[in-house]
Amino acid sequence: MIMRRILLSSLVLALSACNAYRLDPPEGFAEVDENRHGTRMKAGDDVGLNLRVFDNVDGGTLRFWSEDLVRKLGRRGYVLLAQSAVESKNGVAGTRFDFSYTVPGTEEKEEKFYSVALFVTDKRVFALQLAGDEAVRSRHLARFDGIAKDAKVRGCKPWKDTCDGPQPGKLSTPAPDTKLADAPATELTAETPER
Repeated sequence: MIMRRILLSSLVLALSACNAYRLDPPEGFAEVDENRHGTRMKAGDDVGLNLRVFDNVDGGTLRFWSEDLVRKLGRRGYVLLAQSAVESKNGVAGTRFDFSYTVPGTEEKEEKFYSVALFVTDKRVFALQLAGDEAVRSRHLARFDGIAKDAKVRGCKPWKDTCDGPQPGKLSTPAPDTKLADAPATELTAETPER
């Protein structure tokens, strides 16, 4: 019986070690969906917290994916407000981007915030996203660095330097593309990075 428990415990530990990420729901959030490609969490005030996991490609660095992200969001009407360095719980360097966004096609200007902490390993790209109404921005953004610091992201190869690469330079959003700016914000968070 003891041997069986030891084997079961070892199996559980081995399986959990294979996950590409680890992020427990922060206080005030409940996990509503989870799979190997990420997790979705929700707060009581309709703020969403998502961690999306994508496969990386050769040449996919933090700088490359940061420039790609800011360019795509800018074309959709998002405005970059701030950019700063962050680090995951297991020491992977990342970059945080804070955006504002006005929902298109609404009579009243519906203001939203969208923040993302981007982590890039040799195997994967991780986008930790926080989004909601402008009215609750300050309450949630004050906690976002701590949430990023609690995330574990895996996929670094010791013989490569992708995980230790430099921060991207100061970025800014381009002028919006009117066709893309009218697309719903939910389509943006559901797409995978273009390759």
